[in-house]
Amino acid sequence: MYELALARGKVIEVYQEYPDITFIKVEIPGEEPTRAVNYNQFTGMVKEGDEVILNTTAVRLGLGTGGYHFVYFNLTGLAGGEMGFFPPGQGDSALDKPLGSAGHIMKLRYTPLQSSTLAVEEEESPYHELIKDFESLEASPVVILPLHSLLAPLLIAYKAFYPDKKAVYIMTDGACLALDFSNLVRKLQAEGFLDATITYGNAFGGDYETVNIFTALATARKVLAADLIVVGMGPGIVGTGTKYGFSGVENAFIAKAVRILEGRSILIPRISFAEKRSRHYGISHHTLTLLGDLITEPVEVVFPEEALIREIVARSKLAEKHDLAFYPIEEVKEILQASAFPFHSMGRGLAEDPLFFITAGLAVYKLEEENEEENCNGSG
Repeated sequence: MYELALARGKVIEVYQEYPDITFIKVEIPGEEPTRAVNYNQFTGMVKEGDEVILNTTAVRLGLGTGGYHFVYFNLTGLAGGEMGFFPPGQGDSALDKPLGSAGHIMKLRYTPLQSSTLAVEEEESPYHELIKDFESLEASPVVILPLHSLLAPLLIAYKAFYPDKKAVYIMTDGACLALDFSNLVRKLQAEGFLDATITYGNAFGGDYETVNIFTALATARKVLAADLIVVGMGPGIVGTGTKYGFSGVENAFIAKAVRILEGRSILIPRISFAEKRSRHYGISHHTLTLLGDLITEPVEVVFPEEALIREIVARSKLAEKHDLAFYPIEEVKEILQASAFPFHSMGRGLAEDPLFFITAGLAVYKLEEENEEENCNGSG
């Protein structure tokens, strides 16, 4: 029923190394060298010359996220006494060491890789009392993303408008589970576009860990005092060509959580005129399914001012269910063009698929409207 493809290989190069993740090149006998990922907290540190067991399943299937093998076990580390599933350098002695303040919330539960973390909600957490009785986001805006790659254009546009405000990203467990896999997030934080990260469910690696979307939102608001909260899955998305068979359906539950907590959901639609697949051309069927069938209470949605987009929206009768706004694209386009930050999705950049990226940045106009209303009310 399940297929796991494993192969034995050798590390021939370490080309990127961070505290929790290492990007390497490996050689499998009889094959060309290829890239692989090692999660240091699970399989220990790796170095050139190490013999490793690799999970090659995604590459063998030719999946979009299958550009990497993943280190399953470090045989050289095992032989050297540094057991793969213990923190680097502890070796067998880790068997005798208590977890201490690591927390009691398990990630990757009931699997060989389950590990504990200190979640914000736990009584041992310094933030426990802050969110213990949390009730309301107090109309704070929460931008909901359809794809991980749209995080960059959104934050670039946001910081162009609000350079001193705090943006927090909540990564769901709808796609990639390891936040460290995202070079995009690492670069956004390094360059000041993103101020903090939260992971929940079985996603892991955020600056803060929480049990679910409700406490993730509470943490963003109460612990981090976020001006902008962004929620979306990590790299990768499951799609099956069926109406409901895609991992983005989680956005219906996220919108519901935001409404329960009295926040504002601003949904970014998936729009493309470069897509070859008809179901994703114009407005993706993923977005139309969410807005037409799955999100049953009104959310705010931003669209680019474009004739075909208006036609699809009218045909789908989305205005009868949701608060829609159409904005000109020129200003956001100029902001993205002027940015030196590299972003792409499915091999396409701003030049190849402009509306895909620009639409994400249009969310700042919704926030501008809110600020203008507050200023008018305050001066009245």
